[in-house]
Amino acid sequence: MKTLKRSVILCFVAIMLSSCMSLYDHYTYTNTIEAKVEALSLMDNSHEEYALYKLKADDLRNKMQSMVLYEKGKAKNEITVKMWEVMGNENKLMGSYLKLWENKGTLNPAFIEEAKPQIEEAFNILIQFEEKKDKKSENVLATFINNL
Repeated sequence: MKTLKRSVILCFVAIMLSSCMSLYDHYTYTNTIEAKVEALSLMDNSHEEYALYKLKADDLRNKMQSMVLYEKGKAKNEITVKMWEVMGNENKLMGSYLKLWENKGTLNPAFIEEAKPQIEEAFNILIQFEEKKDKKSENVLATFINNL
């Protein structure tokens, strides 16, 4: 009887510990979604003068840089770090979009509509990877980064 009781307790403890050790990170997931919403909102307004949205653009840049630093602090997380670095890079994705908007002052609505799905896709791939943390979503993320 004592053996059965110990086995049940050990099993319960093992289940509880394994559920707590998920690779999913709620902070990363939430902040990625927030960054996506902020980015798409800024893009919707980028036909207006950059100066009107400079503070929001700077906030987004800071959020992307913060995510790089946060993700670097986690073990075995190189792919997520790389994606956040690419997102904020002034020559790629959202970083280059913000730089272009800043340099030009305003962006053409046709350009905005062409660029927006690409930025949205990048965020979606990052969100899906954070949700699943499986090999398939990691491969999708790696392929996306490599094709830039």
